[in-house]
Amino acid sequence: MRTARAFIKRNILEILRDPLQYIFCLGFPVVMIVLFQVINKFTQGHTPVFDAPSLIPGIIMFSFTFVMLSVALLTSKDRTTAFLVRLYTSPMRTVDFVLGYTVPCLVIGVGQEIVCIAFGWIISLIVGGTYFSFGAALLLMLEMLPMLLICISLGVLIGSALNDKAAPGITSVIISAAGILGGAWMPLDTMGGFETFCRVLPFYPSVYIGRVITGAVHTPTGAEPPTVYAFDSVAALGFIPIAVFLAAGAVLAVVAFRHNMKSDKK
Repeated sequence: MRTARAFIKRNILEILRDPLQYIFCLGFPVVMIVLFQVINKFTQGHTPVFDAPSLIPGIIMFSFTFVMLSVALLTSKDRTTAFLVRLYTSPMRTVDFVLGYTVPCLVIGVGQEIVCIAFGWIISLIVGGTYFSFGAALLLMLEMLPMLLICISLGVLIGSALNDKAAPGITSVIISAAGILGGAWMPLDTMGGFETFCRVLPFYPSVYIGRVITGAVHTPTGAEPPTVYAFDSVAALGFIPIAVFLAAGAVLAVVAFRHNMKSDKK
């Protein structure tokens, strides 16, 4: 247990020492919040997907993918430098190693949620936009945690399967896909069949349920007045892909790490 705690502490320090963590995990989401809310201000609110109640859940989901990149880089680097091989002689189990990477990234992800929600509120005050309540913010943070765990599991899986040169390329593809397929800044609710496809992945359901919580407004598709996101069949069924990807990601991350442990010990 003491070794596991030391491993968690070491990973926290490794992440905090990397300046890129502050740029991508915190700085980039903040810049996107400012950019899209300013665009919405100058378009007289004609882009509902850029309204804070709609934008913040999407930006939070998207920011989690940079946590995936961080843990993938850290895991693959530790394998490449043989740091993990030396730790295999300790009494730590596979689950201890996976938790050692998960706990620090979980803390970072929660920090991202707090920063995005707080900064979004500040910008909404400046531009005069609407925002959601403190209770909705807390519920949004809780609802987004499964998506954070999915991203962390994917990061551990990629870092366990690939080296530190190949891992960033794969995670970059997932980051781009999450932004597009998750509807972070795209009105997927007007795209018919494409939206239906996105529902089977965890990105869009996480954002959709988050928008139900914040009371976001759907993008208008015609002359009818815009409607507010409601807990409909899309939101209810959205829990299924989230649960499936969460379970599969956790299992595959542990299996991949255990496989590497056995092969590296030989």
